[in-house]
Amino acid sequence: MWIRVLALADWFAVVGDMATGGADRFLTAATALGVEVAPVVYPDGTRTAADAAAAIGCELAQIVKSLMVITDQGPVLALTAGHHRLDLDRLGECVGSSARMANADEARTWTGYAIGGTPPFGHPQPIPTLIDPALLEHEVVYAAGGTPDRCFPIGSQTLLSVTGARPAAFVA
Repeated sequence: MWIRVLALADWFAVVGDMATGGADRFLTAATALGVEVAPVVYPDGTRTAADAAAAIGCELAQIVKSLMVITDQGPVLALTAGHHRLDLDRLGECVGSSARMANADEARTWTGYAIGGTPPFGHPQPIPTLIDPALLEHEVVYAAGGTPDRCFPIGSQTLLSVTGARPAAFVA
């Protein structure tokens, strides 16, 4: 398996009731994984990569898009640089399966978060994860922090380590 995860039973012991807000669940999960995060709230929202880069004042290429994909083998999380577009055919080649974007309900079921607020880790179930190598070209990148108005900075190597992601060429 490509990712470092908490067992499902451990996850629920850590985060408790799923009715807890996405931001609180993410902070609790990050702490359980030993990752210090400091999400910042951006009142105008950071739902899109362009919105996030503008709000943060960073390059679009530093934004981590956590994109949920469904393959014949199950879900895959594709950590994609903000300036790139996910190529489902290429991703399918990387995992040896056909691939399609998850719908909003599937994304929430697998990650526990709404689209636009999905963090790259801290999900209730193990999700194999791929990372766009372009993200690793930056010392610091910015990812969603559990809600569509929160982002947090993280070292790209720390992101790679905590997610257990496999670098792969899956973008157009």
